[in-house]
Amino acid sequence: MGKIIEIPFTENLIKFIGEQILEKQRYDYSSTGVVFAHRRPILYLRQMMTKQLNQPFFPPKMFSMDDFIFSLTSQILPDFTLVNRLDSIYLLFQGVTKLNKSPWDKPGFSFAQFLPWGIKIERVIEEIDIEMVKDENLKGIQIEELWEPNVVRNAGLLMGHLADIRKIYHTLLDEQGLITRGRNYALAAENIEELSRPFKTIYFAGLFAMSQAEKTIIRYLLKQPAVTFIRQNDGIRWTPFEEMNEWVEEIEYGTQNTQHRAEIFLHEAFNTHSEIVELRDIITEDRSEYEKTAIVLPDPEPLIPLLSEVMTTLETDYNITMGYPAARTPIYALLDLFIKLQETRRDNTYYVDAYLSLLMHPYIKNIQHQLKSTQMRILIHSIEETLLNKGKMFNSLDEIEEEVEIFEQAQRLTAGEVTTADFKNTLIECHDIFIRRMDGIRTLASLADFFEGILIYLAKFSPAIHYPFSGEFFNSFFLFLDKIKISILKDEEFKDTNNLINLFRYIVREEQIAFQGEPLKGLQIMGLLETRALNFDKIFLLNANEGILPASEPFDSLLPLPLRSALKMPLHYHNEEIYRYHFHHLVSSSRQIHIFYLKTEKQLRSRFVEKLVWEEEKRKGQIGVLKASQVALNVSFPLRHRFEVAKNQEILDILYKINLCATDLESYLDCPVKFYFSKVLRLKEKEEIPDELEAERIGNILHQILERLYRPLCGIGILGEKEYVELERNLSGVVESVFLENFGEIRGEQYLLQEITVARLKKYIQSEKKHIGNCRIISTEENLSCSFSLADGISICLTGRADRIDHLGKEWMIIDYKSGNIKRFRLFDKILKSRDEMKEEIESLQLPFYALLYQRMHHILRSEINSKLVSLRLNEEKLLFDENVDREEFLEEIFLPTLRNLIAEILSPDIPFVADSKEERCRFCPFPTFCRKG
Repeated sequence: MGKIIEIPFTENLIKFIGEQILEKQRYDYSSTGVVFAHRRPILYLRQMMTKQLNQPFFPPKMFSMDDFIFSLTSQILPDFTLVNRLDSIYLLFQGVTKLNKSPWDKPGFSFAQFLPWGIKIERVIEEIDIEMVKDENLKGIQIEELWEPNVVRNAGLLMGHLADIRKIYHTLLDEQGLITRGRNYALAAENIEELSRPFKTIYFAGLFAMSQAEKTIIRYLLKQPAVTFIRQNDGIRWTPFEEMNEWVEEIEYGTQNTQHRAEIFLHEAFNTHSEIVELRDIITEDRSEYEKTAIVLPDPEPLIPLLSEVMTTLETDYNITMGYPAARTPIYALLDLFIKLQETRRDNTYYVDAYLSLLMHPYIKNIQHQLKSTQMRILIHSIEETLLNKGKMFNSLDEIEEEVEIFEQAQRLTAGEVTTADFKNTLIECHDIFIRRMDGIRTLASLADFFEGILIYLAKFSPAIHYPFSGEFFNSFFLFLDKIKISILKDEEFKDTNNLINLFRYIVREEQIAFQGEPLKGLQIMGLLETRALNFDKIFLLNANEGILPASEPFDSLLPLPLRSALKMPLHYHNEEIYRYHFHHLVSSSRQIHIFYLKTEKQLRSRFVEKLVWEEEKRKGQIGVLKASQVALNVSFPLRHRFEVAKNQEILDILYKINLCATDLESYLDCPVKFYFSKVLRLKEKEEIPDELEAERIGNILHQILERLYRPLCGIGILGEKEYVELERNLSGVVESVFLENFGEIRGEQYLLQEITVARLKKYIQSEKKHIGNCRIISTEENLSCSFSLADGISICLTGRADRIDHLGKEWMIIDYKSGNIKRFRLFDKILKSRDEMKEEIESLQLPFYALLYQRMHHILRSEINSKLVSLRLNEEKLLFDENVDREEFLEEIFLPTLRNLIAEILSPDIPFVADSKEERCRFCPFPTFCRKG
């Protein structure tokens, strides 16, 4: 008869097992088997025995539970191999297509459409296999009583077929010589009485909450002699242990070792970065042995910041024993750019923003092959500038390759070191390798070949391989792509490339990166479940937040709680108990533990930490005995004065030669430093391809339509009914033409915007009919300019561009179109002498500035000039002057002197450019970093 031994958490489980084995045999332990929950403790047990014996010996056979189960089922199915996730779901798809009246029994249903379902169903079958749920139990469940009405239809149909799906699925696996982990466990449990025992003595250790298959196997083996189950506890009642107590006649308890109680330190951080910095400061000051220290991450998110910020500062080896999602790596981020380029493709043209994002990725823009890396970056930035200046949203590769300006600019920037032909050849090579090779890809195997070729090229010619942790990332992706290329569905053809791409994304989300390192050397970085059966003197536990510890359980639409309960499967609180047990072991088995958590409006510390605090307060009989230290980032910034630039002679020489428009003057009123950066230094905000329907783009499109619509009417005389009928007749055609030029194919939101544009402009045209017999159109998109004289013989050129100029009887009207709301220009009644006065009184200079320019250019009487803003969205307008204003007095005696004062201040050598003191003005400034405010 076997036995169960319970030892306290404070006892070193590895040492205890080792001593049990060593005291019974000498040097040949090959007839003994040891089974742990996972593989990590095997290394520690082997190390312990090696140090203890200090001479050659035959070690015991040591297994993880998965490996032990596989050794049992190999007696039944000796040539079967474990199926990978991708092949498993594909075989499920083949299985459901063989069913009649299933939820997926419809023409043209594809594997890509089934994939989201397949992932869920595969998990369900895996779980019901390992929990040994019988088919008749599945068929006997009354679905309608257990589900919410909105999920009954599909889920109910699924459950009605689940037993049949599982049967067909198992048959397909058998035909392929494959087996799942769940089926592996179930077969071992179903046949345990017939299977031969591989060892005379067996130890099970570190197992806690077991599946039904594990319980069946261990319960049977405990009826045999020389089988020992070793567990850890300190008197707390745990549901799995209470059930196990019935498996043997008596539980043997080890010595209750209470020699130490862990020192507990709580650290309350406000974000992951502050948490990592606090950990770094604590661990770098510590002088303990790192071999007895572990950093535990219940969630993988902090891993890369931890490696970058902490491990690079420590002079010690370290080992990572946890998975990191492949979808969070820089390599996947790059591959996703290739995918997005294809997703946004229209026929043979590519969305410029997606195209530039790909080329600007550090792995690509730093390639050194035909060109040096600096020359490659120059080429990429020349492509970016040229395409952004063109403003075209979609381009073909051929069009880009024929843009001579790209290669000429790149040649100029390299001072002629590289010919335009060499730049062009490099770009063509990039297009061929990174983009054209994807044309025609319809299978997973060919997609994997494509991505593998890219990674090989980058590993060879880019600095990517030298970035931190790139070795692990590249190696994992090469193995992943190899797995795809040998999968069952590798040659399945997808008619829709998007389905193939989505499948690839799903597959990557299931992948984990395995880091390579010295298994037992240095500091250990582990997931929570990787700490099972292991003891460390010092623990640093990160992200001990609710939702992470324990992990939040999403709603299971296929196996809701009532169904799980009816099938006697684990419920959500079982999972919580697993996390609670391992957290309790972590705290109790260490000598010192630092627990870090984030505290924000949305993030709370784990309920496990709350219970720990409460227990410590109860033990000491005092509230607040376990207080958290507040993590603070001690970042100091030097005191800075407001940014200021004195006007030296070089700056003055530039100022005397510049042209000034209304926007420039308003920029100076807004902030003199912003004017300095844009007009003197000629810095520009980086241009980007705009979103298709963003406001600025819509405004440009409206201007194009109106200019094209009204241009034929310039100079023909007074407009009549005939001309307005013609405008309405031409409107739809002009709008459609402009939209096609800007968007290419018109569909979805673009089509809706096109129809709205036609409707609004038709209303605008109809409102203009009120001026029939009075209005003549003089010009559209007319450039305005005049020389403006100041003191000391200095003249400045003033410039502008009028959207449209009309002549209404005796009045000349300058029109400025706006696509949004409009504000009335506020007339001021005195000469303003300084910028400080002007920015309080003036909202916009545009209308009087245009009126003054046009009046000076064409020598029109000031009393006959006017200007207005027209809102095309609201179909309303705001005039500069109404009939009660003395136009000549305002323009000549108020506005002109004010304008002269403003320009004189800009040119004055005695008035420096000083950043505006109002911080809110910096929110939308393109240059906050330069003036040290951002």
